[in-house]
Amino acid sequence: GLTQVTQIKLSLFSRQRQRTRVSDWLLRFLFIYSLPRHAALPLSVTRCGFLEYISGLLNSRCSASQVLLALTQTATNW
Repeated sequence: GLTQVTQIKLSLFSRQRQRTRVSDWLLRFLFIYSLPRHAALPLSVTRCGFLEYISGLLNSRCSASQVLLALTQTATNW
């Protein structure tokens, strides 16, 4: 009984983590490719700014579609 519940929770957790990893990768990919091609920013600075930007959006409880919309708008503004 208990081990079965634990296994179900673990499988759900790992599936959720996998989905999070994919969405993190996708957002990072979109962010980096939305940067101007001539931007000579070091990748570490870019990544730091990206994480700050995304965490700001997530902290304000935006949905995933709003985050993607914001990234798209950022790309077109640049």
